[in-house]
Amino acid sequence: MKSLKILLTNERGCFDAGILALARVLSTRHRVCIVAPLQPNAGIGHALTTAKPLRAEQYFALSKVKIFGVNGTPCDCVGLALSCLLKSKPDLIISGIDSKHNRSETILSSGVTCSSILGTVHGIKSIAVSSDMGEVTNENEFMPMARAVNTLLEGWYNTLQKDTTLNVNFPKKFNLKKIKPTHITTNIVENTYFHEVNPFNQDYYWMKNLPTGYKLDALEDRGDIYWLKQGYITLTPLKYNLTNLDAFNVLEKSKISV
Repeated sequence: MKSLKILLTNERGCFDAGILALARVLSTRHRVCIVAPLQPNAGIGHALTTAKPLRAEQYFALSKVKIFGVNGTPCDCVGLALSCLLKSKPDLIISGIDSKHNRSETILSSGVTCSSILGTVHGIKSIAVSSDMGEVTNENEFMPMARAVNTLLEGWYNTLQKDTTLNVNFPKKFNLKKIKPTHITTNIVENTYFHEVNPFNQDYYWMKNLPTGYKLDALEDRGDIYWLKQGYITLTPLKYNLTNLDAFNVLEKSKISV
């Protein structure tokens, strides 16, 4: 595989163990630059910062990799990197490795998937990589997964279309012989909240069902959740064009069209 110019980002911060492990491994073969948030920004989706100026500080934690920490969101990082920080357009954008799965409908709120989708919008091949590691801070814990990404990268890169983002999820214990292309699991998100009252008689609310969980009937869909449960690495191609073409054709033929 030819050497690529790779931009790495994430939602958990530029010094997160997952992104540093991936940068170390990929930089042995490719030119790698990290542009990621200074602080964790989990669940922030495609949010962009408009109410304050952005700053990018450069750090020198890795010998072969430029690291920029940005006081913004994951999508801020991609936009700022492409507009100002990189000397040339990257061949590939990878967001991750995230320490929690981004599967099913959680892809809509994930800064990992949304930042990689933004790369696709800019015409750059982009991949989101997530795992089930949990709150791991040791870089070595991510090394097997980072090496697996390095091994599989050529096949992913050569088959990935520029209008498609590849969403990859690793089970905690994985086998490179167990890889499954699959669709996202749907209808699992429940936005319900606990209501409490604080000592000052003020109402406040906590999300009751975090989007990382799911009911057993989600497995019946035989989508990404099902195959992750079976120990497979899941590959889901995502398109940012959300137009429902069937509904569009109905509207176009209807009398409400101009």
